[in-house]
Amino acid sequence: MVSVQGNVVIRRAGQTQSQPARLNETYCPGDGIQVGEKSRADIALVNQPVLRLNQNTTITLAGLKGERTSLVELVSGALHFFSRLPRNLEVNTAFVNAGVEGTEGLIQVEADRALVTIFEGRVLAANAAGSLRLTDGQSAVAERGQAPVLRTVVRPRDAVQW
Repeated sequence: MVSVQGNVVIRRAGQTQSQPARLNETYCPGDGIQVGEKSRADIALVNQPVLRLNQNTTITLAGLKGERTSLVELVSGALHFFSRLPRNLEVNTAFVNAGVEGTEGLIQVEADRALVTIFEGRVLAANAAGSLRLTDGQSAVAERGQAPVLRTVVRPRDAVQW
């Protein structure tokens, strides 16, 4: 954990009680992080990507896929990622999975859909209904049971001005 602002709690894998997040603390696969109202957190993963979590966001660190890909489950909220190394981050949601290939972008989970916006680089947004490759400046939306589709965002970087 490289930054904590406000109410951020950690639920360790296999435990039911949460505890306050602390700077420079390390986390393991299965650990959950919950960011409260008017709060923020930044996490540096072992293979270099940085995750910036917005208020009202919940994630679970799912571990590594192979030697280089960190797996993260985004349960709710918004996750702004910075990832400069190729294929080193996969973010899974209830609506779409995003395979990140050296990019910066934003993934948001709402009650009935997930939004993926790419500022720089490439992401493969996929679910059981289909897939869509996104590149610089593109955005997609995925609803339950439907393939991701492109959507128009006039000023995509405004989405991460938190």
